Amino acid sequence: MPSTRPGLYVIFALFPFFLALLLHPLDSDAVFSFQPNTIPSNPSRILLLTAHPDDETFFFGPTLTSLIPSSETSVSTSPASSNSIADPFPQVYSLCFSVGNAYGLGEVRRREIEDSLDVIGVDKDRRWVLDEPEFPDSITTTWNASLIAATVNRYVVDYNISIILTFDSYGVSGHLNHISLYHGVSLLLATPQADIIAPLTAYSLKSKPIVIEYIGILAPLYVRLKTALSRAVDAMGRGVKSSSSSSFDRPIFVAGIRQYLRSVEATKQHQSQLVWFRWLFMAFSQHMWVNEWELRKSQSFDFSGELM
Repeated sequence: MPSTRPGLYVIFALFPFFLALLLHPLDSDAVFSFQPNTIPSNPSRILLLTAHPDDETFFFGPTLTSLIPSSETSVSTSPASSNSIADPFPQVYSLCFSVGNAYGLGEVRRREIEDSLDVIGVDKDRRWVLDEPEFPDSITTTWNASLIAATVNRYVVDYNISIILTFDSYGVSGHLNHISLYHGVSLLLATPQADIIAPLTAYSLKSKPIVIEYIGILAPLYVRLKTALSRAVDAMGRGVKSSSSSSFDRPIFVAGIRQYLRSVEATKQHQSQLVWFRWLFMAFSQHMWVNEWELRKSQSFDFSGELM
């Protein structure tokens, strides 16, 4: 008789569990949904800063699909519910700093990001794509941090933005334009702005080591297990009560299968960019499934606007 293989039984036993994880998204207990130090009915106004068309889907999809309801999601607007329950969805704005004209496709890519944001659900009057010579689409060009800070400040003031989301100091892929946004936001936070009324905070998207970045569909399982382990260790060290209040000190968004497919559909609007390696990115990048955020802290700058 053929020998039994316990490993196969374990795989089949765990498959429903893994499938359930993929179907159920995970987010940070509405950490981005409401402005700090305000009544619950005052939703956050979140400004996503990207460098190029397609950044919004390749890197920030899990967050956007969590913060913005899909067309299938019903949000009650009855007077009774509006008086008793705050709208759980924040107002999301998108500012892309270039049309992605490195290969002369700027107008094509402008249309593509419009279609992509339609799929994601960002309102037309809450999104902008810049086309300025100071912000060229180039892997060899570092944008001026002072100009970025001044540009972002205008949108923060005009639209009463309370939270800024953008790249971290590595920019996920190491692209200099991505990294420039990080430095520009850091300068904005480090410089007192008399015209900013609402409290302003910023978060940067955490880049991953290449070994972890391309684990694809295993990313939701990996992050959930890591989060559960972190909570368990925290609970043993400080007690369950304090652990529950600090479990999401680092905001995290894990897409379910529906959110992932919505990001894929938005990414497919960028037809001019869908060369073979970007299909691989969609299939294997952790950032199509998971976004982890870090709270930005002010840094010192010299007078040229560069980090000291």
